[in-house]
Amino acid sequence: MYKRIMKKQIYIIIFLSIIPLAIAGEMDKLELANLHGNWEGVGEFLVPITGGKVSIAGKANFVYNEKTQMLRTSLTGEKFFFKYTDSGYLWIDHATDTISWEVWDNSGKHALYYGEVKDNTVTGSRLRGKDIYDVMIKQVTMDSIDFKLTITQPDGDILDKAAFHLWRVK
Repeated sequence: MYKRIMKKQIYIIIFLSIIPLAIAGEMDKLELANLHGNWEGVGEFLVPITGGKVSIAGKANFVYNEKTQMLRTSLTGEKFFFKYTDSGYLWIDHATDTISWEVWDNSGKHALYYGEVKDNTVTGSRLRGKDIYDVMIKQVTMDSIDFKLTITQPDGDILDKAAFHLWRVK
């Protein structure tokens, strides 16, 4: 009898521990206001000139403006002497589920991505020379984001330029 009671208690504990995981499951729809706040994480970055990948720590600060419905983005990644920063504005047109993301990096380069929102993921592209840069931002949960930047070269080769997993700082 004691074993049956203990078994029931274990099942109840397991069931109750699964509920928060189900509630914190994948996001259905990405909303810029949900990204507001400070984030940090880790990832890889393809180093210019050398072509080698380096694991780096990253931080992000996103500020949502209710009036303009734009998200001010500020991203930083660094390791040893290597440092990358950029800042910009991300905007979603909910009527068409399209995005525009204007970005300036620490070397003064400007980029403008256009794309779409589908469920919990933003995808965008831009052309730089003959290379196509594709960006993907996926809000996995309210407190985690996956970010990926790839480059498709004219010969069809695809390079992973950067990939990060960020979580909300509380």
